[in-house]
Amino acid sequence: MDIISLSRRGATAICILLSACAAAGPSGAAGSPSTNQAYGAFLAARYADAQDDPGTAAKYYTQALRADPGNRDFMAEGFLAAVMSGDAQASLLAAPSSGNTLAIMLAGNQAAQNGDFAKATTIYATLPQDDMTGLLRPMLLAWAAFGQGDAPGALSALEPEFSTEPFGPVYVLNAALIADAAHDDKDAAQLYAAVAGGTPNLRLAEILASWAARQGDPDQANAELAALVQAHPDLQIAFPALQAQVHNPVVSTATQGLAETYLTLAGSLDQPSQNFIRVILLRFALNLRPDLSAARLLLADALANGDATTPANQNQLQSALDALRPIGPDDALYGPAALQEVNLLGLLNRPDDAVALLNKLIAANPTNPDLQADAGETLRSAGEYAAAIPYYGRALAAVGNPPPAGAWTLYFDRGICEDQLGNWAAAEPDMLEALSLSPGQPYVLNYLGYSWALRGEKLAQAHAMLQQAVGLDPNDGAVIDSLGFVDLRQGNTKTALTLLTQAVELDPDDAEVNGHLGDAFWQAGEKLQADYQWQRALSLKPDPKLRAEIAAKLQQYFAPPA
Repeated sequence: MDIISLSRRGATAICILLSACAAAGPSGAAGSPSTNQAYGAFLAARYADAQDDPGTAAKYYTQALRADPGNRDFMAEGFLAAVMSGDAQASLLAAPSSGNTLAIMLAGNQAAQNGDFAKATTIYATLPQDDMTGLLRPMLLAWAAFGQGDAPGALSALEPEFSTEPFGPVYVLNAALIADAAHDDKDAAQLYAAVAGGTPNLRLAEILASWAARQGDPDQANAELAALVQAHPDLQIAFPALQAQVHNPVVSTATQGLAETYLTLAGSLDQPSQNFIRVILLRFALNLRPDLSAARLLLADALANGDATTPANQNQLQSALDALRPIGPDDALYGPAALQEVNLLGLLNRPDDAVALLNKLIAANPTNPDLQADAGETLRSAGEYAAAIPYYGRALAAVGNPPPAGAWTLYFDRGICEDQLGNWAAAEPDMLEALSLSPGQPYVLNYLGYSWALRGEKLAQAHAMLQQAVGLDPNDGAVIDSLGFVDLRQGNTKTALTLLTQAVELDPDDAEVNGHLGDAFWQAGEKLQADYQWQRALSLKPDPKLRAEIAAKLQQYFAPPA
């Protein structure tokens, strides 16, 4: 079984199985105080584990072990929770001679941190040579050899792995870093050339730019960073800082190289089912090198996105935020990290903190329109429409006149805020400007057409717009709902019923869409169906305004006579 593909619970089971015989529970006498304490702490740990709070789980597993020393079940579960949370207790919770591959890696890492690379080599050599550990083992051994002063031996050990698919380039990159750190410029140049030219990613761009700059080629260094920003525009904010540090070597020591190994492999695991092992690899990287900010960015993303099957909970989001906090303003990656923090603060329903952080970034980057737009979006999402509008205005001023096509989002979002504040006179021109910049944008077509229909204005133009929007996205229930609503306003009841029924099928849990279908049934004279559909809409927790409108219809048409 490949540990890379395991879920959190499945990996826990493997962790236990790799230990010696796991005990079923506390080993003390039944009903003894130590047994009760162990069970209480164990249950608290299980609960924390279920809430995706491995840090708290590790604390309680440690308490359980104090009450029931030597319980291998507690050790296995507690070890995994400690590793997942980056807790220093992980090594104390590793069962002796367990054969647990994660415990072996952790022990090797600790030996390396203590400067004992000979011991690290002995430990890493006991790792299995298959699956995930089979990929890591050659790189860990190579860096341990480098730590003992044997750079040629390290390169010779990695060379046979260069053709391994699909991780050959990972071995080549680590060999290049070893040659570079050993000041073997000839081999480093050949190895770096072999990994250059692929899809730009942050760490590879940093490495190649640093090499070029230190070889006296600043133009190539800037080209590497420019290609990175072009491929990942969100990193534009970090561009000046990355340029400023480009002459610094990325990896100088064997311990840093071991951290790089874990980061490199973690970055190559991109399937949701691999998230568990990705987090562990990144924790190992940060234990070895706490200042490895690229690992913190990737760790925060892994913690916040989980296995992609369910939204992250509050504990996961807070853990992601905690992972980013050590990245300070003097770090080259502070900008991207701060933007990740902004997103997490928004998800944690802390918009004021998010905007406060954005204001700090804006002060340092006053001409950056994206930061102004992010602040506006954060406030708009929180319903703070009046506070959002000035940020959109400053973003529009920053993009220049005439505005680029991409500025349609700024006009559109500002128009939504204005409309929500009851200022359609300001919102309508913004929506029209958004449409002129992006004529086929279904979001704008839908919003503008529906808004006209609500006001009983320009119904023919609204109908044409919404037909265009449906043609662009025929499976969007919201757009079909808007078109059906316009038909209802125009008296095309039969057509409206067909469209609104289709919209409900596409968005069955949307209160507004269900309410509109109720309106169509009532207009068609099908009163029982209208009653049912309005009641259905009320059950879907509509916003206060819509709830009041539907309740008023039910009261008017179906309330018993006084």
